[in-house]
Amino acid sequence: MDGCSHIVSVNARGELTRMRAEFAEIDADAETAPGGVAEGRFGPDAILLAGFDADGTNQWRKQLDDAGADMVRLVTATADMMTGTLGEALETVQADAAAVETAPDIPRMMFFSGMVGGEIMQLVDLWSQMDVGGCIFACAVPNNWDGRLDELCVEIADDHVMMMEREAAGAGSCLGVLEETGTI
Repeated sequence: MDGCSHIVSVNARGELTRMRAEFAEIDADAETAPGGVAEGRFGPDAILLAGFDADGTNQWRKQLDDAGADMVRLVTATADMMTGTLGEALETVQADAAAVETAPDIPRMMFFSGMVGGEIMQLVDLWSQMDVGGCIFACAVPNNWDGRLDELCVEIADDHVMMMEREAAGAGSCLGVLEETGTI
């Protein structure tokens, strides 16, 4: 795989896990998209939820609202979306993301869009404080915007497994952005 690869996840114990392959750091103070891959913000103010059930979606919506992020639109990744692009999925408007049936057989992951580094870090930290289990986090960036959603989910999940194995082996950790697939 060309490019960089990074993953930030929350493990099953609710612990924030930062892993490194070859990462570009997320600058929490930057006013640009993660990793500096786009000028300013990139994509709509939305989070695509893959592998979330209705209860998990409702819990996350409540946390976002309580944190003052009520303007962030949630989108549930459906089976029909999986053969489309990440960008098409993030542009989808759903009246109630919790009422939409999620695509099957996908590990729980979020694709952040329209946010800068500090906002993403706040939301990852917010998730880790919820104590509701693991999640893989990714970002929409120009390099993955037109990528097929099913392929991105598989690649990100595979990268996550690889990074968890590296972390367990003591290969170090880092927080960053996967510029090729958008994983943070």
